[in-house]
Amino acid sequence: FTSGLMMTIKLVGNQLAAKEQEKYLIKQKLETELKFLRNQTNPHFLMNTLNNIYALARKKSDDTAEVVMRLSELLRFMLYESGSRFIPLTDEIKLLQDYLDLETIRYNNRLSIRFNKKIDNDGYQITPLLLLPFVENAFKHGISETRFESFIHIDLEVCNGDLNFLIENTREGCAECGKKNIGLTNARRQLELSYSRYDLEIKEGNDTFTVKLSINLNSHVEI
Repeated sequence: FTSGLMMTIKLVGNQLAAKEQEKYLIKQKLETELKFLRNQTNPHFLMNTLNNIYALARKKSDDTAEVVMRLSELLRFMLYESGSRFIPLTDEIKLLQDYLDLETIRYNNRLSIRFNKKIDNDGYQITPLLLLPFVENAFKHGISETRFESFIHIDLEVCNGDLNFLIENTREGCAECGKKNIGLTNARRQLELSYSRYDLEIKEGNDTFTVKLSINLNSHVEI
């Protein structure tokens, strides 16, 4: 009887250890995927911004040096401050504003930008670089392909932990409709890995592109 009891205890212990190992491996896999998705944002962003600098340099624009300086500040944030699972929402908002300022230099009077922010608490945390792909997309697949005066309207509001983010931009024609967008695809997957309560709605029109995102910032997914 004693021998059988010991065998049973050992078997149960092995099963529990196997389950814990499985949970650990799943956790490691998801963390690796999340880091991979986040790291893809950096070279994607850098490539687009370098293209912008190249265009300014070709025109011998006096703004080239200013753009390079602002880019270095953004890269410093991406390299040294975005490695955490979560960062202050205020830091993410500053990153968006810095990026908008950077692009404003390039487009000058051809682009109208509105960025409204309303937050009831400065203590919120968010997954780093989560909102940037939506803003970057508005430039890459919207404004840069528009020959006439354009706009980007952004509204960000947080109340009682619920974030509502709306971004709308002009676009010319619908050449990109239906095509796979790596930046938006990655952003959607990051949402899945980071939050249990969110809603993402993307509307593609002939002359406008709209993204509506709502997140409960307290619904962190435990990896």
